[in-house]
Amino acid sequence: MTNTDGPLTGGNMNAVTRIGNAVRRTAGPWTPTVHRYLRYLERNGIDWAPQPIRCDDDHEVLSFIHGDVPVYPLPSWIWDDAVLIDGAKKLRQLHDASIGFAVDTAIWQSPTKIPSEVICHNDFAPHNLAFATDGSIVGAIDFDQASPGPRLWDLAYFATRACPLTRHPPLGAPGPDDARRRVELILEAYGSDASWRDLVRVAATRLWDLAELSRDKAEELFKPELRSEALAYDRDAEYLASVLRASA
Repeated sequence: MTNTDGPLTGGNMNAVTRIGNAVRRTAGPWTPTVHRYLRYLERNGIDWAPQPIRCDDDHEVLSFIHGDVPVYPLPSWIWDDAVLIDGAKKLRQLHDASIGFAVDTAIWQSPTKIPSEVICHNDFAPHNLAFATDGSIVGAIDFDQASPGPRLWDLAYFATRACPLTRHPPLGAPGPDDARRRVELILEAYGSDASWRDLVRVAATRLWDLAELSRDKAEELFKPELRSEALAYDRDAEYLASVLRASA
């Protein structure tokens, strides 16, 4: 965590600058919808998400969430079971608070998915969570990819990043032999009746979707490095599909 103004690190899709207790980000056609959604969340009890301050044609200004937002390579404490449980409970709060949000005039950056049960964050992962010094989650950031979708869409991505669900985990992360227990810990903490197989299937689909998005963004943002990320997502999706086939 930094107490100084200036560019914030960690993102690869948007330029974010801190200005005191606010952040300034590039805006898009979806920004008014996201601002309306963030205000709706606050009215429904979510006091740990950014609040809109203003928006013009090109930029938005949001309140700054104070906390330690980890960047890659992730620190060792991020793999504690407590982070899985806390994150799953926070995600349940976020989803439940979104129920009733009016979407008839909404414009979203990310495609709507079915069934559209809640408003998904679509990037709910350790790199978009703010932590206190004791390791508890005090906030979530980067809501600009939010859109309607199934609860499991967000849960699967959180598990992909936080378990993690990959053939070759990052240094210090739990291995594949502990993945099922950690997935089931997330599902229990969230209160989901989905099975481990349900989540892994959606996680693979989510990674293929993310690979396609990365390839599109590589062209749109002139960032060829995103093509390498797309290949990595494809490989992890294929790995998860093989896990499902092996467990059938």
